[in-house]
Amino acid sequence: MDRRLFLSAAGATAFAGTKPFVPHFGPRARVIVVNDIAGDPDGLFATVHAFLSPSTEVRGFVGTAANGPGESAARAAELAEEILGLMGLSGKIAIHRGSEGKLAEAGKPSRSPGAEAIVAEAMRSDTQLPLYVTVGGGLTEVASALLIEPRIAERMTLIWIGGHPPEGGTSPEYNFSVDPLAARHIFNETQVPIWQVPSDVYGSCMVSMAELQAHIAPCGAIGEWLYRKFAEGPELLRQYRMNTGETWSMGDNPLVLLSALTAWIPSRIPPPFVFERTGSSRYDEKPVPLLGPDGNYTARPQARAMRLYRTVDTRLMFADMFAKMRINNGG
Repeated sequence: MDRRLFLSAAGATAFAGTKPFVPHFGPRARVIVVNDIAGDPDGLFATVHAFLSPSTEVRGFVGTAANGPGESAARAAELAEEILGLMGLSGKIAIHRGSEGKLAEAGKPSRSPGAEAIVAEAMRSDTQLPLYVTVGGGLTEVASALLIEPRIAERMTLIWIGGHPPEGGTSPEYNFSVDPLAARHIFNETQVPIWQVPSDVYGSCMVSMAELQAHIAPCGAIGEWLYRKFAEGPELLRQYRMNTGETWSMGDNPLVLLSALTAWIPSRIPPPFVFERTGSSRYDEKPVPLLGPDGNYTARPQARAMRLYRTVDTRLMFADMFAKMRINNGG
């Protein structure tokens, strides 16, 4: 290989502190970020991380409702607008509201601007970039989009933080419980490709408050805001006599890891190339199980294949987020 392609240590130092890195050939995929960021603060970090990742073109953010008081779709959309303002990106990414409720009836969509935005992006014919819809919460908007226009199932990939591991659980997993009918429709009735990060895997994405204080808080207005929002979480839980100590799960960040921080070798040849190898994050390919009312599974050997993630590369994921925050915002 031509030695001129390599930087000397001195050359690398000269480049440090200049403009953030951008892939020479531009984004490799499109992303619609769907998240209930008015709930747990991990969604705020994952959203900022997605907005900072140049390998994906963020085509919109859909704010969704969660189960807690004040965790509305409207509030999630407001927080997304606030994030864009703090990042100097106001007006650069479309913000859409999702539904304020669950699917009311099996087989009938809950129409919302967010669901319609997913349909519109998936049905585009002017781009060959693959589309990932990354969901850190309930699946109301994705199920509704698929019910509105079933053809989008073959035009997108769903990456979902949610559900039990195959061994099941004794109570419904939180993101499943936001809208069980929606999750069951997607698993049981559609052909959309699913990459699932279940509760045992997303629960392993732990950070400490000291890490956030060192690597996030000094990074400009958005860093200070994120750290403050994160510090509020343990305080709110004191009313339930819960002492969370000095750690928290950043369970939504695998959405960025698996969409933006993928290996460079395409997994489908010939064109259009789809960059879907996820490097050091390990998954099993298995038939999509039948999803029951309690969130547990029944095997379906003849069903379409899905990816079930067994591990995610937390080193790459968190180091990349900390580095992008510092490069883009100082600190």
